[in-house]
Amino acid sequence: MILILAHRQMDFDALASMVAAKALYPDSILGIDGKPNTYVQDYITLAKDSLPLTKLKDVSWSSVHKVVLVDTHDFSRAAGLKEVEELRQLESLEVEIYDHHPYSGPISPGMHIENTGACTTLLVEQIQINKVSLSSFEATLLALGIYEDTGSLLFDSTTVRDVRAIAYLLEQGANLSVVSDYLRKPLTDEQKVLLQELLDHGQTELFEGVPIYISFAVSSDYVGGLALLAHRVGEMEGAETLFLVVGMENRVYLVGRSRGRGIPVNLIAQVFGGAGHAKAASATLKNKTVQETVVKLQEEIKQRVRSPHLVHDIMSYPVKSVAPEMKLKDVQQILLRYGHTGVPVVEEGKLVGIISRRDVDKGLKHGLEHAPVKGFMTKEVVTVDGNAGWEEVQQLMVQEDIGRIPVLEDNQLVGIVSRSDVLRLIHGGSVPTETNLTRDRSLAMRQDILNLLGNLPKKTRDLLKAGQKVADTLGYSVFIIGGFVRDLLLLTPTQDLDFVVEGNGHAFAQALFEELGSGQLTLHEQFGTARIEFPDETHLDVAGTRWEYYEYPGALPQVEESRLRDDLFRRDFTINAMALAINSEHYGELVDFYGGLRDLKQGEIRFIHHLSFIEDPTRILRAIRFAERYGFQLSKETLEGVETALKAGVLKKVSIERFTQEILLMLHEKHFPKMGESLVELGVFEEWFGEKLPWNFARVAENENLTLEERWLISVSNFNFQETEQVLGLKLTKELRKETLKFKEIQAILYAQPSLSLAVLDQQLVGVSQEIRSALKWDPVLNEAVSSYEEAVAQLKLGVNGKVLLQFGVPKGPEIGNVLKEVRLAWLEQRIHTSAEEKEFVLRLIEQRRK
Repeated sequence: MILILAHRQMDFDALASMVAAKALYPDSILGIDGKPNTYVQDYITLAKDSLPLTKLKDVSWSSVHKVVLVDTHDFSRAAGLKEVEELRQLESLEVEIYDHHPYSGPISPGMHIENTGACTTLLVEQIQINKVSLSSFEATLLALGIYEDTGSLLFDSTTVRDVRAIAYLLEQGANLSVVSDYLRKPLTDEQKVLLQELLDHGQTELFEGVPIYISFAVSSDYVGGLALLAHRVGEMEGAETLFLVVGMENRVYLVGRSRGRGIPVNLIAQVFGGAGHAKAASATLKNKTVQETVVKLQEEIKQRVRSPHLVHDIMSYPVKSVAPEMKLKDVQQILLRYGHTGVPVVEEGKLVGIISRRDVDKGLKHGLEHAPVKGFMTKEVVTVDGNAGWEEVQQLMVQEDIGRIPVLEDNQLVGIVSRSDVLRLIHGGSVPTETNLTRDRSLAMRQDILNLLGNLPKKTRDLLKAGQKVADTLGYSVFIIGGFVRDLLLLTPTQDLDFVVEGNGHAFAQALFEELGSGQLTLHEQFGTARIEFPDETHLDVAGTRWEYYEYPGALPQVEESRLRDDLFRRDFTINAMALAINSEHYGELVDFYGGLRDLKQGEIRFIHHLSFIEDPTRILRAIRFAERYGFQLSKETLEGVETALKAGVLKKVSIERFTQEILLMLHEKHFPKMGESLVELGVFEEWFGEKLPWNFARVAENENLTLEERWLISVSNFNFQETEQVLGLKLTKELRKETLKFKEIQAILYAQPSLSLAVLDQQLVGVSQEIRSALKWDPVLNEAVSSYEEAVAQLKLGVNGKVLLQFGVPKGPEIGNVLKEVRLAWLEQRIHTSAEEKEFVLRLIEQRRK
């Protein structure tokens, strides 16, 4: 019997390799040990009739004479210790191996270990050679295996052989729509956790001026798809060279990726016994810790990295400079003559400032052509050392939004480096900058966003179209930001729009209001914002930023992005710090500086900077609200930030009004109970109220259809009067406060009764709001009695009233009320069933009272 094995926790490449091997050996059986990854398990469940898999515990080992091992060369990864021992005891066992992972040992007969993007490719080549026919199902699965392990043929590890294998499989009937469906599935929970840990620990280090991204993580279990995670990290961090060091089970895995002008990673991997090529390599280490591996990795990189072009190699010199006393009109002539946008200001060989054309023009506009330049120059100048790498100056230009940076050596001005110098080095801008990377990602998903925008309600589309028309007419760059973008990407779009204008926000708002021809415009001069409110109670907001001179207009120019970046940086969380361009030329382009899209996909709430909760402690409550609303979780750093802020006592800075407002917003949310539980678990309520209170959010969670008032009353149902008074220190609405006090009063009275008769219940509950009665029914002590009372009230058919009693001779005054109470109680206690019985009861009662 021929047994085909792959590594445990199979990915699609492993499963496809097994099926390909079975096509080569039709009489073989497919043996599996452990569970495949989630996506593969789902696939196997649907296609189990076409995939005859056998668990290793059911294999008759004495019948096995040959093992075909695929997608690994290590038996221990394919089977447990027991099975490995069984294999070792087999005499004359023939072994054939197909693997594409790095291997540095001796190659024996039957070992097919080659550097391809996917192991399936090796077997497809054998299928072609042996002219084995494939069904459409088999061809599709094999294509899925190759596409998965090569990142749809986009990973640097992809080879021409992989592409040729795909071409052959398409000829055999592979269905790419099926492949696409499975490749689009999200990361598994384990991969998400590992990816986030890698992002949390990652940092870019400079080695001889070369930036290299290094990260590490540890997982007690083996998590597949490390190549995919390396690809994701590279995309998110924009790294040209990256190394990931991951400890899983009893091994440490090293993965290196390089692109563009990155260093050849195979040279590093070889030191660790790994292999690969210049763009992709990996290694597996035993008996090493992650920390040891990272330290050695850093040492090896230091020894092997080559110095890049240095700033003094690409800078322009000599530098044209001006003196602090030079007049503005003379500086203007120099700028015009040489075509510069700025010039350094030097005194006795020392750089003391820099003056831009913009600052010169402002001074001249005010008639100050004879004023010295020192009064207008910028004294805090960003500089770079001549021995720095060109990537460092490139990064400074992107981050600081400056096009020319003075170069210093020994505190002396020796040159200046410009954007043109950098672009000349990289041949027209072929090296991605932070800006280009952001833009590339945006363009890649632009069509998907356009489709989402096209599916919006007509009113929202019309508003966007009007905004676009006004933006184009005024020449402003305009963006939709915040919650609308977040909810659009979550496929739950809202109608409330927030516009950010690179220009005069009030002018845009006024023009948009006139274009729409309806609504009510309110301008807030103090804050530079505006709001247009519509008759259907929806609205849109407009916020303007300062207008600046744009050196590079274009799609998303750096100066524009830098200012938009500042606006988005002030937002609370990454998922709320994304923007969509609405100008015609760039309509639908996503701007995402802080990884909001990443966090949406991973289901995490992440603050933008570590002082976020210190600056605005109410963000703690908003983090909880967003997390529970969308079923997300707080990222590790955000959770730590909450704990740090609470320990620092920041909630004391929050006014009662703002804290109450956040609680009331939660009360309106569908998942309020979970939000409440999180407030308790994280210690927010304890910090605010000064003690742990017996909140009852669990009971609220049992019914999603409760009103806001019912949710609140049930939540505080376990409180005593003192605790209730403490909570009522919040600035609740007058009605909600009144309802809370009434509820607690009735609850206390009913608790004190020896028995809850209908008479007692009616005395307390008649005339009480439905919300209070509903909350009482959710009290386990009162539930049965109050429910029975409500059933009795529903059967009431009271026919008599004060007028009827007067006709029966009952005198005006309190006696009428007393009689009506007696009649009502008789109905409740089912001593009366009909109108005739009611009349008879009333007459008898009147007669008794007369006596």
